[in-house]
Order: sequence, then C-alpha cells, then structure tokens
Amino acid sequence: MEDDHVKPQDESMKNSPKGSAPTGQLGITSVGDGFCYWNDKKYSDGGTVCDAHQRFKCWSGKWVDIGNC
Repeated sequence: MEDDHVKPQDESMKNSPKGSAPTGQLGITSVGDGFCYWNDKKYSDGGTVCDAHQRFKCWSGKWVDIGNC
C-alpha cells in the first residue's frame, strides 16, 4: 500500500486529531466508522498518509504516528 504524501495539517480545514493507539493494537482493525480527515480529505479507517517523513495511520477517527516514511 502506498502512502498519500500530504502537506502539514492546515488549521482552517477539517482535520482529525493526532493521537496514539493502545500498545500492540496497530495491527488490529478498529470498529465503528472511524473516518479521518486531513486538510478536508476523508480517509477510511486504516488509511495512511506521509507528512514530513512521518507516517500516520487512521485509527478510529484519529491519526496515529506509526513511524517513518
């Protein structure tokens, strides 16, 4: 799967918060609608983006830092 390379979050646009997932839970699919937004673009739960060499995964409605890209 290819990451969507994005610009930093623009506060004037719709963005989901950045947070962290419970330890050891990144490989498990979450429940619920869990959509995330990055600068008004909607991503499905499990989608990934790359911002400034950091990879973020959409996890239950928030972006989780999962490492470098």
